[in-house]
Amino acid sequence: MLIAGLDEAGRGPVIGSLVIGCVIFNEKDLHILDEIGVDDSKKISAKKREILAKKIKTHAVSYDLLEITAKDINSLHKKGLTLNEIEEISFAKLINGIKPQPDIIYLDAADVIEERFGKTIGGLLRFKPKKIISKHRGDAIFKIVGAASILAKTERDHIIEEYKKKYGNIGSGYPSDPYTKKYLKSYYNSHQKFPPIVRTWWKTAENIVKEYDLQKKQKKLTDF
Repeated sequence: MLIAGLDEAGRGPVIGSLVIGCVIFNEKDLHILDEIGVDDSKKISAKKREILAKKIKTHAVSYDLLEITAKDINSLHKKGLTLNEIEEISFAKLINGIKPQPDIIYLDAADVIEERFGKTIGGLLRFKPKKIISKHRGDAIFKIVGAASILAKTERDHIIEEYKKKYGNIGSGYPSDPYTKKYLKSYYNSHQKFPPIVRTWWKTAENIVKEYDLQKKQKKLTDF
């Protein structure tokens, strides 16, 4: 029996892509994930994730990754899609494209109602798996989801490093990161727009635009 696990990395950042990972293992080989030390990617250092990602790919029946760029996220949002809907469509796209088709699918649920997340994705599939299990914190509960989490997180780390080569010190891309906020404010003040790697409808970005517009209005008032 073939078991698939899916998870995402980069749901919350204001900068960068959302990356979804899918990994398929034979049920009889799932013990390997325990043996190599697979866990929730957030509990593992970047260096260890790199090592584990290579081992996971070696032992997997198959795996795949899907990148949804900030530009894509902005565009889909303008069409009226929520982040949850973007994830549901993307999860389904990844599962539909991977071969061989899995018998059982484990998901890290993004929806507040975990079962609804699984049912929605199941309705978007072009085949009918035997079972879809959708759980909050799935990466911490199921090793197969943890494996997908590691692949997704490792890929997103690589993407962020490439961004840094092109755009400078953007920090981690998360709203709470002072380097990220400093970069966004500096860039917008200089260009009156954000680079294409920014999710412009995030509150962090919107607040920077509001602050810039307010300062501009205040400056005009001093002209009188």
